Amino acid sequence: MKKIIALLAGVLLAVPLAQAQSETGTSAGAQAFDMARSGAISAGRTTAETVTVTDYKTAGGKEIVVVEEDEKWWSVNASTGWDSLYMFRGVNVLGNGNGLYWLGADVGISPWENGTFVAGVWYGVGSWWNGANAQARYGELDVFAEYTHTFGNLALTAGWIYYYYPNYATEVSGPGNSQNEIFFGAAYDIALGPVTITPNTTYYYNVGPELGSYGGAVNGGSSYWILGLDMNVPVAYDGAVALEPYTQFGVNFGYNNNNFGATRFNGGNNWQTGVALPIQFTSWFGISPYVAYSYQWQQLAAGAGTGTGATAVNTFWGGISANFSF
Repeated sequence: MKKIIALLAGVLLAVPLAQAQSETGTSAGAQAFDMARSGAISAGRTTAETVTVTDYKTAGGKEIVVVEEDEKWWSVNASTGWDSLYMFRGVNVLGNGNGLYWLGADVGISPWENGTFVAGVWYGVGSWWNGANAQARYGELDVFAEYTHTFGNLALTAGWIYYYYPNYATEVSGPGNSQNEIFFGAAYDIALGPVTITPNTTYYYNVGPELGSYGGAVNGGSSYWILGLDMNVPVAYDGAVALEPYTQFGVNFGYNNNNFGATRFNGGNNWQTGVALPIQFTSWFGISPYVAYSYQWQQLAAGAGTGTGATAVNTFWGGISANFSF
């Protein structure tokens, strides 16, 4: 009878413990997409992990209960957030201290071991000031698809992102500009006790349409390369609360312009760093506030076509995201 009671109590204890041990942080592919957006760090996971709980004591001895959560071959994620500035590849896109509200959703499928396909959408809305100092609404819709394959601690990702700006217009291109990118990423997890360090890199290449043609929003044939280092440091509740500092260096290949938008350039773009505090309340819900800093020395144009001037050399911003994973 004691063993039956111990088993039931252990199962009841396993539920909150399993939730507390749910990993935070995104897959390598989702991290690549996050870096493509604004540097905000999500709190949700895109794949399910196996969770093992071994804990229960009785007065007359020790009973060990092992509960395993089955790995899922699918995942559904929804997220929303706010960034105090829309920082995109070292550029303060909206300028004048304008922030960005966004919504995102993705679906993941793992048809075989170590391989995951993810497809999703992202929509951001903000405001910016044009040259006449009249306020106009900013909107951006992104669609992405990617595949990530893991080889032990190494994750390799390839994907595609489509950007659409329904309210952006120029005299040459007209309304509704867009761009397409392909990207390739790699990340390697290094475990040092409870701390995980992840060197990572992602390369983005613009495949059109070219700026100056109808619908083009970005310099043709341009690309962008990110070299990054992320860290996850559990601080409470078996990792349900963690610190996630990161740093990254961006290299520009004709993507951004300097001298207030007049000249394309190749070379170092900016250095960025920040820290997030992901908090996983349950196995399906978490939040992640963050603060970040960017240093750039290239007079990067801010909000091309909006008359907002140059991005500041030193830029601080922050935000918060909420993630729902099923």
